[in-house]
Amino acid sequence: MMDPTATERTPFVPHYNLPVLSRAPTWAPRSFLQEPYASLSPDLLLKYFQTRNSPLYFPLSHGNSEHVKRADNILRNEFAFNNETHQLPDPFDWKVNPSRDVEWLILLHKFYYVRDLALAYEYTREERYTHKWVALVSTWISEVPDGFIDSQVTGRRLQQWLLAYHYFIPARQSAAITSQFVVEFLRSIHAQTRYLCDHLTTEGNHRTIELYAIFLVAVVFPELRDAMWFLDFAKQELLKNMEQDLLEDGVQRELSTDYHHTVLKNYLRVKELAVLNQVTLPPRFDELVERALNFSMYVHKPDGLIPAINDGDSNSYLSLLTKAHSYYPNEHRLYVVSKGKKGTPPPERYKAFPTSGYYVLRGSWVNEPYENGLYLLFDCGPLGFGSHGHYDLLSFEMAAFGRSLIVDPGRYTYSEDSADGINWRRIFKGTAYHNTVVVDGKDQSPYRKGQPIGHEPEPAVKTFATADGFAFIHAQVVSPEYPVVHERILIFALSEYWIITDVLRADEEHQYDLHFHLPPRAMGQTTLSKEENTTCVSSPNLVIAQPTSSEIHIDLLEGFVSSQYGEKQPAPILRSSKKAAGSTCFHTVLYPFHATQPDLTVQQLLVSDQYGRCSPEGATALQITIRSESTTYSDHLFIAHQHSQHMYQFEDIACRSQMLFLRRDGAGHIINLQAEGLEYLRIGSNQLMNGTRPPRRVSYGAKRVLHDTLDKSEERFTDPVDALTHLLNEP
Repeated sequence: MMDPTATERTPFVPHYNLPVLSRAPTWAPRSFLQEPYASLSPDLLLKYFQTRNSPLYFPLSHGNSEHVKRADNILRNEFAFNNETHQLPDPFDWKVNPSRDVEWLILLHKFYYVRDLALAYEYTREERYTHKWVALVSTWISEVPDGFIDSQVTGRRLQQWLLAYHYFIPARQSAAITSQFVVEFLRSIHAQTRYLCDHLTTEGNHRTIELYAIFLVAVVFPELRDAMWFLDFAKQELLKNMEQDLLEDGVQRELSTDYHHTVLKNYLRVKELAVLNQVTLPPRFDELVERALNFSMYVHKPDGLIPAINDGDSNSYLSLLTKAHSYYPNEHRLYVVSKGKKGTPPPERYKAFPTSGYYVLRGSWVNEPYENGLYLLFDCGPLGFGSHGHYDLLSFEMAAFGRSLIVDPGRYTYSEDSADGINWRRIFKGTAYHNTVVVDGKDQSPYRKGQPIGHEPEPAVKTFATADGFAFIHAQVVSPEYPVVHERILIFALSEYWIITDVLRADEEHQYDLHFHLPPRAMGQTTLSKEENTTCVSSPNLVIAQPTSSEIHIDLLEGFVSSQYGEKQPAPILRSSKKAAGSTCFHTVLYPFHATQPDLTVQQLLVSDQYGRCSPEGATALQITIRSESTTYSDHLFIAHQHSQHMYQFEDIACRSQMLFLRRDGAGHIINLQAEGLEYLRIGSNQLMNGTRPPRRVSYGAKRVLHDTLDKSEERFTDPVDALTHLLNEP
């Protein structure tokens, strides 16, 4: 690390014209400032900062009555963080936490609340808000050592102090702002920034926050003695950090959708401040930001929110993407932030982020209204750097028609202590609080509050195949906690609905619990019905159906969903349970609907190969019948779980394929056929493929076939297969 005290560095010369100010040599120089500012009297220093008009800062917002209301609480030392309100004595001890949750004290030291004081002052011009800001900052400076709690808190506090500074000091003549306060304020800013340079978090979103704070101080206060060094250091370390922090696919390495945007927000602030003040950033900076923006564009659901995968909240960052458009114009991102009103739709409906393990499936980018689009985010990534990873491999979140229908419950809290004695941190982080399978009641990883130690679950995506209106994902996870391999096959059928098959491979007997977490709005509006062939769960805008089985017990539990830190709402959990010796399967259909619920049946079919009847974990065939007021469709899905080179027979279909899906209309005509790894196909007496060609991907519908060889980089439209064209017109 460079030494900011080194005497050989080049002196900093501000890029704007210095005012002519009289000197007062009898005053002792302030060593944290460079000349001529170090020799100015405190009064002249205050006047200088009140009247200077550069460097440039971000545009300031205007206050309103809500800011006044919250600021008035702060005047009384009443602080509300994470749904906990505490009124502190006057004066209060900055180092005492009145809450069980350490995050409460952390938020007190981050100073986010001074924005309310600043905006209340902007709205009312009442000096009591300035006096309170000065009192809070002054007592903090006098009582709290640099680096208290940790470095990222210092970084966030510096950002908030500089925001408030721009409301209370430049172009203001407040009597509450004394020359002595300004001197101590600048001294503390310098000391905290020096501390950050020497105590940067090693990696992750905290380091990004800290480096942005150093960059911000360097640009906003070039009068500081070490400003030039701060700037060079921040630029150099920011780029190194970005190279390390962003994976090849652009996702931040902690693999939290929310923290990804925390990092992205800080990168964009660096860019905006650099443009405002003509600070040059390397081209690689822009290239890496573009990658991070690309993930943000795809991960936003049609309703404009992000799923709360791993630690984080379900927020919207469309405003962040809007701001990014000023510096990184992109017609696809413009389409997303405008919800289809401007720009052009992104080129891909099915987007893989293979390094992070995220896969986004969309029905279409073109919907009216935009929010009605179908969306699913599938998670097959590692735990990620740090302690934010949940034990959620092969989980997903699903949305349609402006609603989230299957949800990730979020994080709720970082505290392991609660008034009710329940460790909610462990519950929300655990496998059972995600949309995946729990084996023997265990998490996929041993629970730890901090970063995991030892062997982690090993995820793998075996197949990611897409065609026009169809997507097929085959993934697995191997956990060190139990001798079971969990495979999940996820089919997005005709951009209409999802079929999920979970295969659990084991030699011994195990207990399996498959969970689907419904949103809070489904509470009290979810019913369970069991027919001869199909068990259905009906909730708002969603039908969940499974083949009825005497081995599977299905029930509805009461759980919780947390869209914001410290808040949890009751929400239903659908649990399918079975105990099985050896390998076994679950089959689930997730059918979203807009207004009228369709009649849905799911039946598991018998499959045989050359050796006789196949076990369910060897090969699966399902018949899914969908009846609405106007149409009836019969869909067949076949999956070879073990030997795709075998010849399989079910009903009137014989095939050699990894996956086969076909749809018949009410008259029995085949109107859509999708296959992956297809070699041989006979339907009834019609032989459509004779097995003489290599396995291939076939997508038939709308009178065309998408043909893709096993080389996934080669994807092209070819002429329709004659037999399939003929079959389209035959019942």
